[in-house]
Amino acid sequence: MFKKTHKLLTIVLVFVLSNGMAQETLEKAEIQAVSGAYETSIQSYKAHLEANPEDYSASLALAELLFTSGSYAAAEHYYSAIPVDVPEYAVMGVQYATMLKKMGRYQEIPVLLAGYIEKFPIQGLAILQGLDHVNAAFEQAPKYDVLAMPANSNTTDFGLTFYHHTAVFSSFREDILMDEVLRDFNASTIGHKTFKYDTEKNRIDYITGLNHKITHLGPISYATTVNRCAYIEGKVGTRLIMDKDFKNASVHIATLNANGEMTSSKPFPYNEMGSSINSLFLSSDGRSLYFASDRAGGYGGFDIYVSHYDKDTWSQPVNLGSEINTPYNEITPYLFENQLYFASDNLMGLGGYDIYMSNYEQGMWTSPMPLERDINSPGDDYFPALNEAGDIYFTSNRLGGLGSNDIYKAMRQEAEETEVIMADIPEAVSLEALAEATQKHTVDENTVLAVSLTEGERKNTAFVLPEFDTDKVGKAYESDELWMDAHRTALDELLPNSEVFFVQLASMTAVKPNYGKYKPLLKYGNIYRMVSSNTVKIRLGYYSDRKEVEDVLAKVKASGFNDAFITFEALNTAQMELMMSSKDDKNFNDAGNFNTTNKDVLEEYRASNRYKVRLASYEDPIWFEVNKVKDLGRVEQWTKGSWTIFILAGYSSYDEAKRVQMQAINRGFKTAEVVVDNGGILERIKQN
Repeated sequence: MFKKTHKLLTIVLVFVLSNGMAQETLEKAEIQAVSGAYETSIQSYKAHLEANPEDYSASLALAELLFTSGSYAAAEHYYSAIPVDVPEYAVMGVQYATMLKKMGRYQEIPVLLAGYIEKFPIQGLAILQGLDHVNAAFEQAPKYDVLAMPANSNTTDFGLTFYHHTAVFSSFREDILMDEVLRDFNASTIGHKTFKYDTEKNRIDYITGLNHKITHLGPISYATTVNRCAYIEGKVGTRLIMDKDFKNASVHIATLNANGEMTSSKPFPYNEMGSSINSLFLSSDGRSLYFASDRAGGYGGFDIYVSHYDKDTWSQPVNLGSEINTPYNEITPYLFENQLYFASDNLMGLGGYDIYMSNYEQGMWTSPMPLERDINSPGDDYFPALNEAGDIYFTSNRLGGLGSNDIYKAMRQEAEETEVIMADIPEAVSLEALAEATQKHTVDENTVLAVSLTEGERKNTAFVLPEFDTDKVGKAYESDELWMDAHRTALDELLPNSEVFFVQLASMTAVKPNYGKYKPLLKYGNIYRMVSSNTVKIRLGYYSDRKEVEDVLAKVKASGFNDAFITFEALNTAQMELMMSSKDDKNFNDAGNFNTTNKDVLEEYRASNRYKVRLASYEDPIWFEVNKVKDLGRVEQWTKGSWTIFILAGYSSYDEAKRVQMQAINRGFKTAEVVVDNGGILERIKQN
């Protein structure tokens, strides 16, 4: 009896201890997250979930931490593990969809919501409504040129504003030297600081608080007609997670001398323990303070408030109301004349935070409108600021930046007419039936059902299925006329049968443009020559994602090609030719891309790479199965009129090419034959 009782007590004790340890790990993870130790908190949550895999509240919290820290793939794992029959599923759906938007994976969101919308129709329909806004935004033509600011560092730079005409911004950078006074008063320089950028001297200097303090200072906002500023003081995480950082931050109002230096400072009387203020704006007369806070009594997370200064006293903050604030987060207010610019992460945005604008008319704020998609992106876009010229400065963590967050400048551009080549779009088809039919190389009209589309939806249909005709697939041509004037259009890839983005670099009437000057841009994509009527257009591309091409355009402009702009069009291989590729940096078709003046070397290279294997010619290249031959050599796509010719290249001898020809024939390409690339002209091997 004693042994049984002892054993039972041991089991109970182990169970209690294990549960106690698990609860302790969970509490530790929660405390670490609240204190801003996100990486440590992530590890604690993972340890807790290893022992408690069905704690879906912990799964949701971990997924959110991974999401906000930028680890999207890991977050997706924990989001997708939450079952539909638990309360956490409702929150998961919104957060998961928000993450997909930030990743630019808009087309996957309706699939995610297929079952979710039945269980949570209000949230689901709100997300779908947000997708309608995304589609509308991408139908707009570009209106701004967006450039990264030269003062950006490889850390986080944020919150640009102006002191008169001097740019002031906050940053975690550590590369600005301190003088002896600053070193004496700042034993530790870890944390964000605020700087001013002197454009004339091209120099960055510190903004100092009282007693020469520089760390944990900012963002900051200056009045223009009085010597006054408002600033936030407190620790901020380097990833700038707006709804989680600034926990112990406080707002201060400072008096300035004629040089803009702080001479005295008082805390804002409505700083609160237990709530946060993460951004602010001081009006030009220094008498109105707009700020974002998560204090109690708001409409959601962070709301925007205003407090007025009268008779040496700041008034009780007033919420700007439901026209501006939502159940989500509204932050980073900036007042320009009668316009309020701010950022929100509501469901109408393109991804994370988007920037909106509202007018103040007849004593009321109008319904906020999002800024153009040139400014807003799938990432977080916030901290708007405007100069007298109407240029818009903002902070963003979009892809392609120098650091975690960077400061950008958007300048309104003149409207340019771009030529868009659009093919007639047939009825869309069932993709499920198409996938099965493609495997069989047959199309049954009874199984491939037409999908009804509105005219507006039809214009946005990216995938177009060509009519399948066995006479147009793999056909062998005995005549050399098929190859006359054929030109290469793709290398190691199949061109998509859809609309894509290009960056247009130049348009000219010259027959032989100088392609050499575009060689530095090969790291961003291929250089194509497009011929339309008598015009030659030089384009960089191609890109399927709008965000990607916007990032590339910014880099292209920063490289000195200031006239570059984005085009969106259906690929027309009959009019395009691949001129330069980073995958083929010794392309002898273009002397500017073959870095040698030695004719012997050039001829040797031509001789050793001239043998190729023509696989088949197609009018409908979608039926070419690249997986059958991609291990045999470099796949090239050539075009002649409406025909596409697929080539295997890179063979130094006829015998090597002949062996590959035999392998291709054995894999189903019955018409494969060895050809010679004679300086860009494909020729058959002459048989004796």
